[in-house]
Amino acid sequence: MLEFIYSQFEETVFDVGIGVAVWLVALALPFRGLRGKKEIGWDVVGYFGSAVFGLMIVIGLEEPILDWAIPRMDVWRASYAQLPSWAVLLLYVVAADLGSYWAHRLLHTRFLWDAHAWHHSPRYLYFLSGTRAAPIHIVVLIAPTSLAYLFFPYETAFLVAFAHAAFQVANQHYIHSNLWVPFPKHLEYVFVTPRFHFVHHARDRKYSDSNYGFIFSIWDRLFGTYTEPDSVPADAPLGLGYEIGNWRAFFGLPPAR
Repeated sequence: MLEFIYSQFEETVFDVGIGVAVWLVALALPFRGLRGKKEIGWDVVGYFGSAVFGLMIVIGLEEPILDWAIPRMDVWRASYAQLPSWAVLLLYVVAADLGSYWAHRLLHTRFLWDAHAWHHSPRYLYFLSGTRAAPIHIVVLIAPTSLAYLFFPYETAFLVAFAHAAFQVANQHYIHSNLWVPFPKHLEYVFVTPRFHFVHHARDRKYSDSNYGFIFSIWDRLFGTYTEPDSVPADAPLGLGYEIGNWRAFFGLPPAR
């Protein structure tokens, strides 16, 4: 138990460390002004709530399903056994990001929006507020990454697993940061940038119902959900277009009537 607690502490320190580093760079190199009120207390609640929800879902749902399913995929894995480990990891990343794009679109339907609203509630977006996630939101977004891992279980040697974990954490904090990057329009032909993702967090649903990608912007271009960041006002407010209690949003409940 102590070893488990220590490992979770290490992961939290690692996660927050990357987030703070990205946030400090974004303070020095912002791409837009942020006018909304920062809710540090609720951001901390959201961060640890998401961590607890995520851990419960991984231990209670994801790991048992993968432990059952992976041994039954021997024939499938034999079909690409000759591929180098880096190619399998790349296939995993592409498959997981494509699945996450569609899962993200699903969260924007009227059936699941309430489970996603907590993530869209911050009016001031930075690495900590970007971690807000209600339980159903987490289940929906874990599903495509788990399915991708089932088909492409990449090498779990320490350096590979560490590099992949670091990339996932850094990308999550990067796209939710107010960080200026050079040549954004060129990068956005393939990759998601902070300004690309800020469009998705706009209060106006005609903007937030677009730019669903996490790593690759090509899915939005391919499936018709791309909004050009330059077409959105530079000071477009973030957050929700309606009022909801934070505790209700935290658990993915609809606004009180």
